[in-house]
Amino acid sequence: PSCGTCEPATRRVLRPMTSFVLLVAALADAGQPPSPPNRPSNQPVHRGAAAFRRQVEQQHPAVLVVGGLGLQAAVRSVARGRPPPLREIIGQREEAALVSEAPPGFASLVGRAVVLALIFSPPMLLSWLAWLWPFFRNRVWYRMLTASLARAGTAFIKWGQWASCRPDVFPTAMCAALASLHSQAPRHGWRHTEREVREALGAPVDQLFEDFERRPIASGSIAQIHRAVWLNQTVAVKVRHPAVVRRIVTDFTLMRAASDLLARLFGVSGLRASVTQFSGTMVAQTRLDIEAEHLRRFGWNFAAWRDVRFPRVLAASEAVLVESYEAGELVSTYTTDLTLGVSSGSGGADPLSREEAHFVVSRGEDLYLKMLLLDNLMHADLHPGNILLRRARRYGRNSLALLDVGMVARLTRREADAFIGFLNAMGAGDGAAAARCVLRFSDSQACTAREEFEADMSDLFRRTCRGYGTGIQFGEVLRGVLALVRDRGVAIDANYMTLVTNVLCLEGMAGTLVPEYNVLDAARPLLDAHRALPRPLFRLAMPLVASLKRVKDRVCR
Repeated sequence: PSCGTCEPATRRVLRPMTSFVLLVAALADAGQPPSPPNRPSNQPVHRGAAAFRRQVEQQHPAVLVVGGLGLQAAVRSVARGRPPPLREIIGQREEAALVSEAPPGFASLVGRAVVLALIFSPPMLLSWLAWLWPFFRNRVWYRMLTASLARAGTAFIKWGQWASCRPDVFPTAMCAALASLHSQAPRHGWRHTEREVREALGAPVDQLFEDFERRPIASGSIAQIHRAVWLNQTVAVKVRHPAVVRRIVTDFTLMRAASDLLARLFGVSGLRASVTQFSGTMVAQTRLDIEAEHLRRFGWNFAAWRDVRFPRVLAASEAVLVESYEAGELVSTYTTDLTLGVSSGSGGADPLSREEAHFVVSRGEDLYLKMLLLDNLMHADLHPGNILLRRARRYGRNSLALLDVGMVARLTRREADAFIGFLNAMGAGDGAAAARCVLRFSDSQACTAREEFEADMSDLFRRTCRGYGTGIQFGEVLRGVLALVRDRGVAIDANYMTLVTNVLCLEGMAGTLVPEYNVLDAARPLLDAHRALPRPLFRLAMPLVASLKRVKDRVCR
């Protein structure tokens, strides 16, 4: 259905495309000599141009739109060239093939277990006081927990980063304390950075770079980042922390042993599989040369998006990555500092305007949907701490830059279709269909109570999810679904949990920055088009449908 507000905007989208098609037809026709009267043309191109012109003269909108989209896609495809390759091993998550680190010995495991026990002993011993005394919990205990996670290493820092972006799950004061882990994780010394850069690039730092800041500008769970000047351009040099691979392998070996113990003692099923899947993903993230491949592929996938950027790769090895420096403010600065009313240590940012906040949320959703519906390559760490906002200067435009693409989910067609089907079932308010989609979320589904699970989902949807336009609280529905998954023993593979986690982060960001923005309703144009059109036609129509979605977003803002 159309409305008076949307029609002018829709015409603005279609008019340039229509003019483009008419111009191509006219050029094709003008390049051929005229045919004699009463004789059909013998030139195939001329006959095609004439037929096309007749269709245009009859004003068939479908011909205009499809033709324009096809020509536009062809021009864009030629300009982009072939996609950068991605190695198959990342899709298989084979830990042994990704690293050359030997499995830890018994003495190493015992020593690491003792160290972890000592690291977490302060918050564990004082947890009773934190439970009884809110002031102590908010002002002291959460900071102790954050410090323990930072000292414990990569796997624990990564969990803390994820938890900090979920104020809908964890207390806001805890999220504020954990937010410092995004950029203020423990740092290594200058000697290690200097040695790794020399080994990776084949020359000392002072010979390669015009300037190199010894103090890192940020530090994460895997590596820290230095700002430098290389070949007269500002770059970011990412250097892997020492012994990070050995630490991850050791920690996940302990986690697997703990999951086996919990399974024997308390019957906790599926925990080992989850730990194994996550460990493969984490180990892959330690390879900065693999992150470089991801950056190249994401850059290729989003080359036509003028307001979305990925850092450009300039040089890469297993331990060092040199990329273009992206200026801006982390979105987590606004979601944590400004909305929760606390400081995460990023300060200095002015509050977002309504237009800027809406841009961050709506464009973030567009990114997620394109990765899911078209690319089958999903950024696996799509939280606000990995999204930079470059605010528009006068007569400019806002833009986003996505960082830290070491973890990705390589989706198969089956995985993408199952999750898209689940989203469509939510839009239709169909709990039974949603349950059937969730049961496809694992290649080795062990759930035996399928009918009971389907009945439970139908009951959940009758209470909380009645379809588009009913004010669905996306996060509430997903948490209800996950509770049923746990109660009924439904298995979910790692890629699906990545999709769920990302959409929960998106919904949490929307609820924080633009509370009235409904993630599912806003996604409807793209989901409906994906369901109605064959995949090749949807790929052609994606830019147009995305433009119409942006028009709708602006109208509803």
